[in-house]
Amino acid sequence: MLAIVGSLFIFAGQLGAQELRTAAAVRNLSAEEAGRHLPVRLRGVVTFFNEQLYSRFVQDETAGIYLRESTNTPVLLPGQLVEITGRTSSGEYAPIIEPQTVRVVGNAPMPVAHPVTFEQLASGSEDSQFVEVIGVVRAVQFEERTGYHAITLVTGGGRLTVYARELPVKDAGELVDATLRVRGVCATQFNRQRQLFAIDLMVPRVEDLRVEQVAVANPFSVATLKLGSLLQFSPQATSGHRVKVAGTVTYSLAGIGLYLQDDDHGLQVQTPQTEPGLRIGDRVEVLGFTAQGPYTPLLEDANYRIISPGPPVQPTAVDLDEALTGKFDCRLIRLEAKLLDRARQSREQFLVLEAGSFIFHA
Repeated sequence: MLAIVGSLFIFAGQLGAQELRTAAAVRNLSAEEAGRHLPVRLRGVVTFFNEQLYSRFVQDETAGIYLRESTNTPVLLPGQLVEITGRTSSGEYAPIIEPQTVRVVGNAPMPVAHPVTFEQLASGSEDSQFVEVIGVVRAVQFEERTGYHAITLVTGGGRLTVYARELPVKDAGELVDATLRVRGVCATQFNRQRQLFAIDLMVPRVEDLRVEQVAVANPFSVATLKLGSLLQFSPQATSGHRVKVAGTVTYSLAGIGLYLQDDDHGLQVQTPQTEPGLRIGDRVEVLGFTAQGPYTPLLEDANYRIISPGPPVQPTAVDLDEALTGKFDCRLIRLEAKLLDRARQSREQFLVLEAGSFIFHA
């Protein structure tokens, strides 16, 4: 009898020792360990909470952690101090907590957001943490379903989405091309192989968005650059901000993009804009963000306005060797070739062509 009691006492002690008291202790578990549903008891500050965005984050003095959806969790607000009991779970990306009780015990200051690079975010190590980044705004859209603004932000060569209920400006358009300092919770998007493929930042308060550099009030008033000058050396170049170019439309696909040409250069423009009146031959001005294309520069996240109608650009006749030099990249050309085959993918038709001994698609 004494031996049995002693064994039970030792076993109970082992269970007590397994109870995890910090968010860091949960995060440091392997997926297999977290999947054993170890008991958790901790106190932390709510950093972001929104059921429509599937976002429930709490952070204590050691780290931030994600809470799985539960009927035991009340609606929470950023800055609330909560006591949580529950158990660990492997989660779909990193270890998380399955709450059994969540009790609001007061209010507390938000954690200090630590500055991070895009490389750190992309590594996944900042999942669920309250962080700070600085970047240039590419686009802002309001989501009716969630009631949040989705801000596309580029920082350190990477792209992420910032979700904010309120904006620090009256008109969302004022944010495009502005430099923005953002404090928010790093939320990861991942696949079924537990691999990260995108980053979101969940902003709890409007004061967590601060405009560091305002955008040009009338962006179409800036100087127009030649298509061929993009990404060429200039000591006055402004990295990461919009530029303006002008050219004649040689191809367009509504909501996807268009091609421009001026003199001896062509340019691919990626834009979600749809303009029912846009026609081949129209002269347009384009605002966009310069990026490295497969061979020549392109413009991303662009918008345009029609300046005047005009005649279509006449294609330049080239042979195979001239086409392969790269000189005519993104330009309208005419090339003689033999049709070998054709195929259709969705609504697009593809031609398999042969010129000399070279086979290519159109």
